[in-house]
Amino acid sequence: MRGGVDVTAAAPRVFVFQCSGNTYMECIERSLFGSNDPWPLQVKAGAFCLLHHYEYDTLFGLWRAAGDGGKRLVTKAWGGKFPFQAHVVLATPSIVELPQGTVGSTERVLEGARAEQILQSVRAIAAIHEN
Repeated sequence: MRGGVDVTAAAPRVFVFQCSGNTYMECIERSLFGSNDPWPLQVKAGAFCLLHHYEYDTLFGLWRAAGDGGKRLVTKAWGGKFPFQAHVVLATPSIVELPQGTVGSTERVLEGARAEQILQSVRAIAAIHEN
């Protein structure tokens, strides 16, 4: 473990959620990420999660899923617009901003070497922020 991020687990998966200027604060305040598509049902407790602000092409991290993803975990979140959801907890001492282009705009589930690459980047940036 370094920088508050354990990247030693076998076969890591990283889930990339989307937000806009209209949804970012609700994601952060509720510690809840959501989607219109059902892929968040794949999220298992402890999985790594990132938040991509698509309007600014900015990627934020790093969170871990507080439980398994589900449908309408918080029914009133975002006015009910994003029913497939995952509760998250911050896995780094503070929210880390990753460089633009770190993930593609359509990437949602990162696995294997790709996931490991992203986690290494987060770990390096988090270490810099600690110093």
